[in-house]
Amino acid sequence: MKIYWNLLYKRRISFRFHSLAVMLHRMFFVYGLQQILIFFVIFITIPESYSLRDVRVKIPHTIRRGQKAILKCLYDIEDDTLYAVKWYKGRREFYRYTPSEEPPMQVFQFPGVRVDRSTSNETHLVLDSSTMATAGKYSCEVSADAPSFHTLIAAGELQVVELPHHQPLITGIRSRYHNGDILRGNCTSRHSKPAANLTWTVNNEEVQPSHVRHFKVLRDSKSEMQTSVIALHFVVNEHHFQKGKMKIRCIAQIGDVYYTTTEKIVLCAAYHHHHHNYHYQRYENDENEFNNVITSNKDYAADVNQYALQDRTLVGQSTGSSNNYISQVQELTAWSTAGNIDEAKSCRTLLYLWVFYFLVTFFRLT
Repeated sequence: MKIYWNLLYKRRISFRFHSLAVMLHRMFFVYGLQQILIFFVIFITIPESYSLRDVRVKIPHTIRRGQKAILKCLYDIEDDTLYAVKWYKGRREFYRYTPSEEPPMQVFQFPGVRVDRSTSNETHLVLDSSTMATAGKYSCEVSADAPSFHTLIAAGELQVVELPHHQPLITGIRSRYHNGDILRGNCTSRHSKPAANLTWTVNNEEVQPSHVRHFKVLRDSKSEMQTSVIALHFVVNEHHFQKGKMKIRCIAQIGDVYYTTTEKIVLCAAYHHHHHNYHYQRYENDENEFNNVITSNKDYAADVNQYALQDRTLVGQSTGSSNNYISQVQELTAWSTAGNIDEAKSCRTLLYLWVFYFLVTFFRLT
């Protein structure tokens, strides 16, 4: 009898339509063709009602590598009898639960999918020791038993991420700045998959896009881990300091499973003739001023990215990947230098005006 029911199920034969054919055959001889057509129109307008309905899945959108994943397949079967629950990854079945069989659970080997048999059942599927290969599209197929054999499917996406081992690193930003100085630096989040999304804030307010630059994601050819880099560049003004302090923060985020920040406090320095490694001498009046601007930017870019060039896991073992990173450093230099040349011209003009004002005042007093 069971074989007969399975045969009907596989060939999608409905007893409802079989009964209809018998009734039409009898009515043809009793009532005639007109009555048969009226009955048929009424019959097809009545919707079929199935007890199995509302099949849905609850799959975590993102989990960490190594974390346990709990996939739920929920349904309302009402007066029907459950025949089987099947789970697919892509188009391949890897889990089946059939209450009428002994044992009811069947697990089929699939790369990256490790089923916890002790806690899985007809509604819950538990995956242990998730890897990057565990990520993908999962579908749950629920089938009712005879006589309806009604089947419904629901699907969802699971993403597995590798989190960075360290907090984002801020480089190139000094502890003190004068009003009018140029602040520039990098924030780097290394070795994750996918790459972390980085954002800058100054005093808890997001920085304007014109002062931020995102670089291409760096990918390690062997481990496939990714590194994201974001640059910051703006002219320091008095309004940046609150009670003499400016709070710069880099935020790294991956979906809803990873959120961390790195913070640096910058103090307002007293006004004096100041010289440092990354910034040119703004008050120097000679023909080499523009060259100082370019040189200081190159020193800055080389310094803040020196650790990355030494870290072979970041740039990869190949010369091509190292050159790719160096080209990005050169892009950073060109980007920050282009704005600083205009600023240097403005500083020179302002210096000339101050000298002119000083000379006029001096001659008037004498």
